[in-house]
Amino acid sequence: MQNKNRPQKGVLLISKPLIGDGFFEQSVVYLTAHGKDGSLGFTLNKNSSLLAQDFMNQLPGEDPIYYGGPVEQDALFYLHTMDTLNGAKQAGNGLYLGGDYTVLQEAIRTARELNLESVRCKFFLGYSGWAAGQLEEEISQGTWIVLKPPFEIEPLELTSEAWRKYMKTLGGEFALWANAPEDPWMN
Repeated sequence: MQNKNRPQKGVLLISKPLIGDGFFEQSVVYLTAHGKDGSLGFTLNKNSSLLAQDFMNQLPGEDPIYYGGPVEQDALFYLHTMDTLNGAKQAGNGLYLGGDYTVLQEAIRTARELNLESVRCKFFLGYSGWAAGQLEEEISQGTWIVLKPPFEIEPLELTSEAWRKYMKTLGGEFALWANAPEDPWMN
């Protein structure tokens, strides 16, 4: 019997209400890797005030940068849908992590010029990482809800409201938290 709370590549981790962690409070994390050495993921709903174009002026449009996690917040990462991008690592559900940025940038430019949605991408500063066994322990302590695909909202389309939407979808006691402020004690 498969444990439905088992972390694995390609799942969403939804933080339970009031976990008491400044960064992960009201977070939705996409897990891109999980194995005996630990876990890696990206918080999908924590907007920064920065745009990818602030750093890469060759990229057309206005792509927001999200805070991917508390680790290496000075490094830029990206999840995308280009399965042929050299150096990209498969991240589950038709998503890929990293790869040749010059080629990705050109593919995005071409797709936007032709008004196509063939290449989708989301940019992050930092990532979320767990040592071996750490994520399993946090799940067993009730910090995270594990959601397996198919997802109600496609991961690259998640916005800052995603946590609230998932709380409503989970229903019951979670639906009560959907409209709570990030820190209810600061009311």
